[in-house]
Formats: sequence, C-alpha cells, structure tokens
Amino acid sequence: MKITLCGSMKFHEEMTTIAQQLEARGYEVEKPNIVEGHAHGNKLDEDAALRRVLIDEHFAKIDTSDAILVVNYDKNGVENYIGGNTLMEIAHAYAQGLEIFVLKPIPNLSYTDEIRGVYPIVLDGNVDSIDTHVATLPLVYMSTESPIKHAAISRAMRRAGIRVRMDGKKVETGVEEQPMSIEESYDGATNRHENLKSLGVAADYYATVESGLHQAHPKHQVFGCNVVIIEKAGSEPRVGIDLDIEFPKDMLDRVPSEYPDMGTLVQQEYGAKLKDPYPYITNGRITRQQTIENAAYNVAIRL
Repeated sequence: MKITLCGSMKFHEEMTTIAQQLEARGYEVEKPNIVEGHAHGNKLDEDAALRRVLIDEHFAKIDTSDAILVVNYDKNGVENYIGGNTLMEIAHAYAQGLEIFVLKPIPNLSYTDEIRGVYPIVLDGNVDSIDTHVATLPLVYMSTESPIKHAAISRAMRRAGIRVRMDGKKVETGVEEQPMSIEESYDGATNRHENLKSLGVAADYYATVESGLHQAHPKHQVFGCNVVIIEKAGSEPRVGIDLDIEFPKDMLDRVPSEYPDMGTLVQQEYGAKLKDPYPYITNGRITRQQTIENAAYNVAIRL
C-alpha cells in the first residue's frame, strides 16, 4: 500500500518520523516536498505561484496512492489542527475512493462536519491501526509481482468502491515479452490468468494485466493496449480491452530488434527507474500505471 502524508508544513519533523515508522512496516510513503528539503520559508505566504506548484505536486502524489494519512498536531492554539490545504487534499483523496486516515481526533473547526462526512479512519495517534485496517481488506491475487500493475489494480478498485490489499506471483504468459497485437495480448492475459488460478491460492479476487501494442489503423503507428481480467472468487471473470497512446516510430523501430519491450528501452536509454515509456511520449503527463488503472476501472465497475 502507498500512503501520502498530508498536513501543515509545521509538522514536517513529525511527518518524517511517521514516514520512517510506516516504511519500516513495508508501506511506500510520499511526503510534502518541504519535508524533502525544499524549504521555501516565508515565500509560501507571498508567492501564490509557488504555492500552486506545491499543491499540484502533492495532488500528483495522491493520484498514485492508495490512501492518505492526515498528520494533525496542535497549531495556532487549535488542538489537532487540519488546515484549508489539507481539507482540499482530503476531498481530492475522497473523490478517488482512497482511505483517509487521520492521526489524531478530528478538531473542532468550521468545517468539522465536512471532514466527518468523508468517513475518515481516526487512528487516535497509533499508526499500528493502519495494519489492523489493511488486514481486514479483501485480497486481490495477481499474476504478476509488478508494483506498477499492483498499484493500478488497487487504485482502480478503490475508485470503483472496493478497497483491497494486494499480493501476487509472476506466472508465464506463453507469448512474446512485447505482444504486438490485441490478439496476442489477449492470449497472454488468458494464459496468465489460467496459470494464476492453477496455483490454488485462496483470494477474494484474482487479477491479470497484459500490456502490449496494436496497430489500430494503417495510417498510424501502433498504440498501447491493455487487456485486464478481474475475477471475483466464485464468479465469472470480467474482461476489458483498452487502447491508449500512439507510440513514435523511432521507438518502435528498436523493439524487439534491440530491446525486448518499450519498458526496457526507456530504462537503458533514458535511465528510467520503472519500465514505463509513457512519460517520455506524453511530456510527463501520463504514466503506464494510469493507463492500466483506467483500463482496470472499466472492469472493476462491473464486478
């Protein structure tokens, strides 16, 4: 599970401590940029453009998370303070179906009812309670160990109103590393899913994603495609097939002749940490996780 910390900049030291506690428990944690060393000081009070940049950056972190944790200590004479910016972040997370953890009891403010209205999970100062919550969630078992695919399915299901925990095992697809058509991607997905089910692991849901490329029209280069299968235990699998972004010819000419897939290309040519070509062809606007998440959401809403 990925958790983004939210709260007043005044609590940056406490956020660092909490982030370390969560990371020690195996969670991936995002923090406001000021905690990461971008100390802008009083400029935040006088520079609206800078404040907007920080808001956008933090919203982008929430957009890749499964939950937020509101860090609310005392400030300006208010016990367990939650400010206006944090209220916006709470609303942003709520709109995506994410869990909203609040470290300490909800303060008495003019917008207390609005905070209570999103049904936050109050931890009463104990971050161990997050573990307790996660342990109660339905398990999704995937045919991959890819963090990108796990995050995409997790967020898609949350957007569809189904909060889950993730696990998985990489299984064989029976197709090429880089499928070059919807048909090949579909075969890879169904093979993966059958191999996953054959493991006999008990879960509430089973999920598979096979990403590939497909030439949808002779006047265009190939587009990215995703085949998503989500199966609720005891029910028939639901399948989605999605096309997304057109890939540039200069990249396509090198796969599979030089590189087995697009992800490996951007890792070796551009130093990408993840096997994700999408930021490099969308001016940083779209990630592979987002394309998979959108495809998976169209499946999750039919469960």
